[in-house]
Amino acid sequence: MAEGLWDDVAAAYDRSFATLCSGTAPALLTRIPSGSRVLDVGCGSGHLTAALLTAGHVVTAVDPDPEMVALASSRSGADVRQGGLPDLPFDDAPFDVVLANFVLNHVDDPRAATRGLVRVARSGGQVAATVWPASLMHQAQLWNDLLDAAGAVRPPAPRLAPHLDFERSSEGLGSLLSEAGLDVIEASAPRWDWSVRPEDFWAGATTIGNFGVTWRAQSTAVQESMRELYEDFAAPWLVGEHLVFPVEAVLVTASA
Repeated sequence: MAEGLWDDVAAAYDRSFATLCSGTAPALLTRIPSGSRVLDVGCGSGHLTAALLTAGHVVTAVDPDPEMVALASSRSGADVRQGGLPDLPFDDAPFDVVLANFVLNHVDDPRAATRGLVRVARSGGQVAATVWPASLMHQAQLWNDLLDAAGAVRPPAPRLAPHLDFERSSEGLGSLLSEAGLDVIEASAPRWDWSVRPEDFWAGATTIGNFGVTWRAQSTAVQESMRELYEDFAAPWLVGEHLVFPVEAVLVTASA
């Protein structure tokens, strides 16, 4: 369900929300011991993978989408393989650090996925995961306001069943990792500014995830109205040639 929203969107993702998600790189890098064997799970188009390599780590990456694998491999030069949670294509416990950067909020079974992360982390190693908090982010509010102004319909968003879902907070993510047998070390809320060109944000919002689902549900007339209104709605966030949004995420680090 949720994972299927990421098929065939690699190019649009790379120019838009990939740069948003890579904003956690500084916070993650400060928590990784020097020269670690790191697995970047759900690496997308490879922005974080490349940063890990530049920092001197031995990096392997994995993503279920072949187009993402190709982009990540080209960008980073790392060992990037096709595969997804919970059944990652690796033996048990080969990695010092396993990262899931904005992955557990997109899988169909977060608890099974978390157990998949634990399986490939060595004893005494670390698992670090990030998710978006439950509160509505500024870029999502912009898009919602634009939908309302254009008279858009709101199709049902794909949602996990209550027994599979988890609270999108440091407590909820921490509980998810604890249930999988990890010892939580630290929970934090990294903050940064996401700078993105208006045309790149538009490319992502009309393609990626639930944004894309909503866009495709609109009539041609509504889509045209949204295009006409977009510049005015984006203007308050414009700094020079880029939109700039304050962003906050949830980061939890745990020991295997």
